Amino acid sequence: ETIEQLTDAVGSQGFAFVDIQPDVIRRREDLAIDVDYRIREGDRVYVQRIDITGNVRTLDRIIRRNIRLAEGDAFNTARIRRSRTLIQNLGFFSRVDINDQAGDAPDQAVVTVGVEEQSTGEVTFGGGFSSTEGPTGSVGIRERNLLGRGQDLSLQFLISSVTQDIDLSFTEPYFLNRDFAAGFDIFRREREFQNSAFAKRDVGFALRAGYPLSEYLTQTLRYTL
Repeated sequence: ETIEQLTDAVGSQGFAFVDIQPDVIRRREDLAIDVDYRIREGDRVYVQRIDITGNVRTLDRIIRRNIRLAEGDAFNTARIRRSRTLIQNLGFFSRVDINDQAGDAPDQAVVTVGVEEQSTGEVTFGGGFSSTEGPTGSVGIRERNLLGRGQDLSLQFLISSVTQDIDLSFTEPYFLNRDFAAGFDIFRREREFQNSAFAKRDVGFALRAGYPLSEYLTQTLRYTL
């Protein structure tokens, strides 16, 4: 763990190919160990090219916009690690590997992002019995990577003797190819209160927008009618 943290610290300064070897000296009489970390650092390395492999369905730009390095930037190990986390958090891939190798010049490196896609579609069924509503059933359909564009589309149905709900939701995580998420929800909900002979129907929509305030903080605004 210490070697990984030291590698990140040196990598954040733009040094890619770093060799860290710990020399351990045991002092048995004192029940102690001395550790000397020897860090050998090469020259400053820049990103020559970023290659993406393994994505058959997902568009390249969906992966590339989550990489915290651009071609021409100084190589940064901490940003490589952050990029791997962001790509994994998409939920589109069962495996994400990011490797670097020497480029065409001694001060250049080629970054290769290898992914393995997994199913992103979901179909859910549910059923039950309620003492107030009787038999209930639900059906849900969701695609988290619509047409390989990273869009999220879902349709949910819930029905019983007194309740009928329909919800449609869509989210575009990068609206107009900017770091700005936008989406909408459309709903229709009916409920019958049999004891009071009263029925209620709600029909409406919601608009959503979200944008990052920092690397780890996002603000979302919602308007519902």
